[in-house]
Amino acid sequence: MRTAWKIVVVCLAAARLHAESNDSPETLKDAQVKVHARLEQFSKTHDAELLVEAGKLAASMNPRGGSDALSKLDEGSLRLQLEVIVALAAARDPHYDRNAATNRVYLNVMPPLNKGTEILVSGMDPKAIKDPEVRKAYEDALAENARREEKLRREMAISRALEHAEIKVWVFVMRGLRDGSEARKSAVGIIDQTVFDKNIRSRLEGDSMPGLTW
Repeated sequence: MRTAWKIVVVCLAAARLHAESNDSPETLKDAQVKVHARLEQFSKTHDAELLVEAGKLAASMNPRGGSDALSKLDEGSLRLQLEVIVALAAARDPHYDRNAATNRVYLNVMPPLNKGTEILVSGMDPKAIKDPEVRKAYEDALAENARREEKLRREMAISRALEHAEIKVWVFVMRGLRDGSEARKSAVGIIDQTVFDKNIRSRLEGDSMPGLTW
């Protein structure tokens, strides 16, 4: 029993420590440096995973609220999270439709029809196809399917990270800050000055918590 109680105490202490992870300017500065480093790397490599990592780092800053005025630490945490939201939104392909036939990804690709007598089956090794013309067409189809899959994974990763970031900010501003308080007015003002996408801004400031679509 004593061992179990010790475990509970340790877990509660760890949870409290995590909840106050931004309780110092040094911790916030460290998160800012790490987030900006990843955003800078992304601008050069376009590796979506860097944006996902930046989102997780920014989300680790837990605004505390609980007062009428917005504290410097909470303001810094909010600005950092909004900076990541803007970067994630800009990285998306606004014209991408995952349900479009041209973006459809197949588990196994069917080789093209041929006029010969070769038996062709879905998912087969292209090296097993004797007809060079048919083999080349199949290799092209496989490459296109791989490209579509990579595109889907990228858009999914960015969109999921964006939606989680939106929820994080909404919970802090619309649930953590008292309605009508100077703290909430300041937070909403910062959102309006930072986020220019009207759809994102409406989700961050709406009455209902943003949902997940991906």
